[in-house]
Amino acid sequence: MELFRWIFFGPAQLIASSSYAGVAIAGGLFALQAWRMYRAGEDFDIGFFRRTPVFAGLLWLIFNAYELQMRAIEAKAGGGFLRLDLVVLVPILYVLTAAAVMSLLRPATKTPVSPDRTDSDA
Repeated sequence: MELFRWIFFGPAQLIASSSYAGVAIAGGLFALQAWRMYRAGEDFDIGFFRRTPVFAGLLWLIFNAYELQMRAIEAKAGGGFLRLDLVVLVPILYVLTAAAVMSLLRPATKTPVSPDRTDSDA
């Protein structure tokens, strides 16, 4: 039962122990993606925010803010909340973070354009 508790409440406990742990994780994901794009010689544009690590980092930022607010509400109300929201939010956080890590571990390659394709085909 302790493993089940850690799986679903681990990120919330992490933020409870260190208020800005989610911000640190998000910053790390942003920095790794920026470094990866720099090394690949890609341009920084609005497409940066469509990358999996950046999207997962944004999710960590949102989750961090949400958990800080939930802690404040719980402290004001006296505690004892049943946190069913974490049963939905945490698996999504895990899946997107795993996708971000897999994306960062994949070799950086640009999509080759076939020689018979023209700009009008796009």
